[in-house]
Amino acid sequence: MKVSVDEIKPHPLNEKIYASSNIDDLVASIKEQGLLAPLVINQNNLCISGHRRLEAILRLGWDEVEVTRVTTTDDEAKLLLVHANKQRVKTYADVLNEYEILSKAAAIGRGRRTDIERTYDQSVVSDPPSQKRNPTARDVVAEQVGVSSTQLSRLLYIQKSKPEYIKRIDAGEITISRAFDTLQNGGKYTFAHGENRNLNDFYNTPYSLTEHLLRVEQFDKQLSVCEPATGNDGITRVLQKHWNPSRITAYDRERDFFTDTDDYDYIITNPPFSQAIEFIHHAQKRAKTKFCLLLPLNYLHGKQRHEQVYKDNPYGLSKVYVFTRSLLMSDEPLREDGKTKSGMLVFAWYVFEKGYSGAPHLGWIDNGADLF
Repeated sequence: MKVSVDEIKPHPLNEKIYASSNIDDLVASIKEQGLLAPLVINQNNLCISGHRRLEAILRLGWDEVEVTRVTTTDDEAKLLLVHANKQRVKTYADVLNEYEILSKAAAIGRGRRTDIERTYDQSVVSDPPSQKRNPTARDVVAEQVGVSSTQLSRLLYIQKSKPEYIKRIDAGEITISRAFDTLQNGGKYTFAHGENRNLNDFYNTPYSLTEHLLRVEQFDKQLSVCEPATGNDGITRVLQKHWNPSRITAYDRERDFFTDTDDYDYIITNPPFSQAIEFIHHAQKRAKTKFCLLLPLNYLHGKQRHEQVYKDNPYGLSKVYVFTRSLLMSDEPLREDGKTKSGMLVFAWYVFEKGYSGAPHLGWIDNGADLF
């Protein structure tokens, strides 16, 4: 059956559980191929399955849409909302929100409406029962949200002990295992540019890292370059050795990069990790040719980064130069020989070029000789 799009409302719980995501590809797909599966709505015209598709057709200006209408209680609607998003790419925050809904069900696994489930996309069927002999409620919910029982248990412990770590896990700053072990041991994990650093201190960039970049990447040393997070000049001192000094601009806390309105041919920096997306967005406005950021290798993944950094941007990621050995960045004085200690994080130079739209080139930098 078809109903007016204006009559359908998103279920209010959907926004509380799931983070918003980019739907440009979905809009283009529906525009080209049409709606391949109907929305599922309840007797109150609240969307149960198909919130992203609903947003897409609203953008496309549709008047009517094909739907399947089901009758549900409020509790059934909550459970079905979660199960309708089983194939969704989720953050760990999403998973924990799903757990909260499912764990509050009066009886885990009972009251499941398989007749309704089968109306969803891809003919969703009931979840298989847990293979454990005596599964706990957490085991059952873990299967339903798509994680292992052990992983869910650790996430719940992290959320209870230090909930801000969940956001850092989703951002790729720390793994679930590392966060769990750190909290179990009663210690603090030191994030690069993170919460445990003194804001008046800096994580120095070993000279060798910038030397390697200038060796593998081509720059016109007569053009302008900016280092907007210079700290104790770990990058700037290397630039001064190779660049026309009059073409170098370097500053840090004494000037706000996000209010800088000057244009530069290049930007080369090691930005605060927690503000890397903001640095990239502003660098797109200020760099005329390309900008290079030193970031942990795990910056390659993450839903938010894919949507806001790597997808459909005027500055494409053209190259990633991965250091073969993990290293430690700290506020200790830099060694003049450029060497540094080994550590837990693998770093890479990310090169973004204006107008680049192809696949990024992946290269490796052997920094074994830089460690002491």
